Amino acid sequence: MIAKWENLTRDEIAALDKDKAIVLLPTGATEQHGAHLPVGTDSIILSTLIDKFVAEATFEEGTLLFAPPLLVGKSNEHMGFAGTLTFGTQTYYAMLHDLVKAIAASGFKKLVLLNSHGGNTDMLNMISRDLRIDFGMNVFVFDWWFTSFWNKGLEGLKESGTYGVFHACELETSLMLHARPETVHMELAVDEDPVACLKDNDYVTVFGPYNAGWKTSDVTQSGVIGAPSYATAEKGAKLFDYAVKELKNIISAFARTNY
Repeated sequence: MIAKWENLTRDEIAALDKDKAIVLLPTGATEQHGAHLPVGTDSIILSTLIDKFVAEATFEEGTLLFAPPLLVGKSNEHMGFAGTLTFGTQTYYAMLHDLVKAIAASGFKKLVLLNSHGGNTDMLNMISRDLRIDFGMNVFVFDWWFTSFWNKGLEGLKESGTYGVFHACELETSLMLHARPETVHMELAVDEDPVACLKDNDYVTVFGPYNAGWKTSDVTQSGVIGAPSYATAEKGAKLFDYAVKELKNIISAFARTNY
């Protein structure tokens, strides 16, 4: 069974076989995405993928339960651009910890932190160990910005260069053109690479391998890192189809991983 937490009754949740159940806690963001995309882009893409997954996927291994998505995350790197909402590090940690404590109190033993915003990544990787220690749960972090998740889906579709997929980019804009085209203003889209000192560098770049503590305005004037001009709704539809299949494979691997 695949379901959303908010659609089940207390007794239905209580009756689930917790040994064969996985709770997915979606973590998004509300932050600037250049002049052409809405501030809810990360959360809209994640919610669209979840809706598509619930409608189309199957899960024979047990139950997948999507907790209510968190639409605000750790986005302080985007402060200074209008529309950005963020929690501080300590607040976000405490909120995540409290929510997972409540999930564990319902008897669940396996959790996936399902993330669509790069600014949340370090927090989720850190707290996953604390959640494991504090609640005895198997905790996994699914993140699509600092993993290879989109790589196969972009094969044959990506037309932009090395930095064409990062923020408000070819990928995100394509997904939004499919999911919420009425919110996208392509006439305002601009392409922008990261500032030279974080690009023409063998060691310190926005992709690593070594990182700098940058804020978005250090890296880009427009708020865009990437090439949204290459985006199309057709690419977005194909990328969502790919994402449903790939997410199913990843979650199935989580189901088989018990430690």
